[in-house]
Amino acid sequence: MNDSSDNQLVALALYGDAKAFELIVRRYQKLVYNVLFNMLRDHSATADATQDTFLKAYKALPTFRTELAFKPWLLRIATNTGLNAIRDEKQKASDSLDEMLEIDPLNEPVSWASADLEAERNFVVASISGALTALPARQRHIFVLRYQHDLSYADISNIVNETEGVVKTQLFRAREKLRKLLYDQLKVEGGA
Repeated sequence: MNDSSDNQLVALALYGDAKAFELIVRRYQKLVYNVLFNMLRDHSATADATQDTFLKAYKALPTFRTELAFKPWLLRIATNTGLNAIRDEKQKASDSLDEMLEIDPLNEPVSWASADLEAERNFVVASISGALTALPARQRHIFVLRYQHDLSYADISNIVNETEGVVKTQLFRAREKLRKLLYDQLKVEGGA
């Protein structure tokens, strides 16, 4: 059953096979968590929203159109769940280096020989993460879906319920804003 397609697992789940939906959850849990974390920036809220996403997906399975791809459908539910959590809780993104290290311990230098490279990498990651938090939530979400999760314009369009043209425009604006923010940051740090 592990080799089954998403749509086959959905069909089995609709026929009452609990293990089929469990496989769907295992297959997409990390992706949904990462998408939601990029929106919420809080582990506890993200865990709750992830669980809520799968509960909503399970309840909505009978409405899933099997001629479409499952992953964008699920990520749209996740996106809406994340937006609801932001709206309800009015959470602010926090982007400290300590939190970044907690998320990805591999950012921690592993040896003295590579400490300079790791410090530089951490600085770049922190700079980009900081710049990302300065983007409007919609642009940041679309940017992360495209460049961190490598989704197509069509998939992103389905997830955020916008046309591909709007998605491309938002990505262009996000890249331009990030470019300016990072350039301004380098100017300030460089003393120019």
